[in-house]
Amino acid sequence: MLTPRGAVFIVSGVFCLAFGFSTVNYYLVLLGIFLILGSVISMPYFELAVDLENIEITRTIDKEKVFAEDFVFVTVTVENKGKLRIDYLEIFDTYPEIFTLILGKSIMTTRLDPGEKKVFSYVLQCRRRGVHKIGPFKLVVHDRLGLHFEQKTFEIYTELLIYPSYQDVRKMEAMGGQRTLGRIFGMHKTKQKGMGTEFFGIRNYFPMDEYRRIDWKATARTGDLMMREFEIEKNIKIMVLLDTSASMGGGLPDNTKLDYSIRAAVLLAKLALERRDEVGIVAFSNKVHIYVKPRMGKEYFYHILEALAIVEPQGGLRIMEVMEWVLKRTPKRSFFVLLTDLEESRGELINACKLARAHKNSVLVISPFGPWFEAYPGELTPVQRALTEAISEELLEQRKKIIDELVRMDIGVIDVSPDDFLPAVVSQYLKAKKKGVALR
Repeated sequence: MLTPRGAVFIVSGVFCLAFGFSTVNYYLVLLGIFLILGSVISMPYFELAVDLENIEITRTIDKEKVFAEDFVFVTVTVENKGKLRIDYLEIFDTYPEIFTLILGKSIMTTRLDPGEKKVFSYVLQCRRRGVHKIGPFKLVVHDRLGLHFEQKTFEIYTELLIYPSYQDVRKMEAMGGQRTLGRIFGMHKTKQKGMGTEFFGIRNYFPMDEYRRIDWKATARTGDLMMREFEIEKNIKIMVLLDTSASMGGGLPDNTKLDYSIRAAVLLAKLALERRDEVGIVAFSNKVHIYVKPRMGKEYFYHILEALAIVEPQGGLRIMEVMEWVLKRTPKRSFFVLLTDLEESRGELINACKLARAHKNSVLVISPFGPWFEAYPGELTPVQRALTEAISEELLEQRKKIIDELVRMDIGVIDVSPDDFLPAVVSQYLKAKKKGVALR
């Protein structure tokens, strides 16, 4: 194929040829013939010299699974396995628009001798969770004069799984551990006397007590046999029910109600698994999309991350059917944390919560309130702010009826905004832990 320069050569040749004949200027005629023949004759020679079939290209990445906003190091290797030299080769490695090129270039221009190998690399960042593909490759070969080119697309893709953002967990870990969390959120263990290792207190000796638990110092001080008691921390079962219906997709780009709910679920799972609680996840709309059975263990956190990475808002909401499905697979006396915006199937939601309570489960509803997610107050004009407040008041009135019904069933309901969503989830979990909700 002709490059823009090749096209200029041919057009210039035709012009010189025509103008030379019209003015009987044989020098222009010869120049026109030279330009045209030079462009046309060189084309078959270039096509014979180009051998893209013997170009081997590969891509490697340093990690196949990363957290949102983390970096991916990409390395591309190009090798000429043919016997002909390629004078001018351009390699383009394409990637989705949601990725940001942080360092380096995804393009290389080079010359490849027979058997020669070239390597280039670059760094990408992706802020959106999900499964994404890097690729394909596009190769373009030019001739020495830049008159012709050939191109080929190599359908080579590299799949990358982007977990939800880990920044919230990092902030929690930066707080300095359990004591700092306790000061900020008022955290307390669910304590119960037993065979633990943390000291609970001293009591009098009773027959059948183990002698190894006698506190001899207290015995010497009081003159009576005194026993040491220890406490253990009881664990709870948490089931996170994540509403992924279409209405949860409302909000600012990359900061929708669903995005915040997923961040809250990640933070809650991390916090609970660190404390040896069982955590499970259900993502649903008009059906169950993802179900992760409640289990414990820090390593289980990545199963939850993989499940939440591919969640997208879709469909309506049929929560009653979903709740029946979940209850058949979840043990009784679990702590259900329902993340939903309360905008669809309101009657069904009340009945579903009633059914969960009938199965002796504790239920907490944390609801992102739509208008608070769709605009920042500081960015609104006075008219927009007045309209937002009017819509908010109307929606709050509608939600109040549902909330009152749920509260009568001893179900907590909390309206949250982007600013207090994550603190509210952590605080409610710690309160449930303190009260001994859903002990196993």
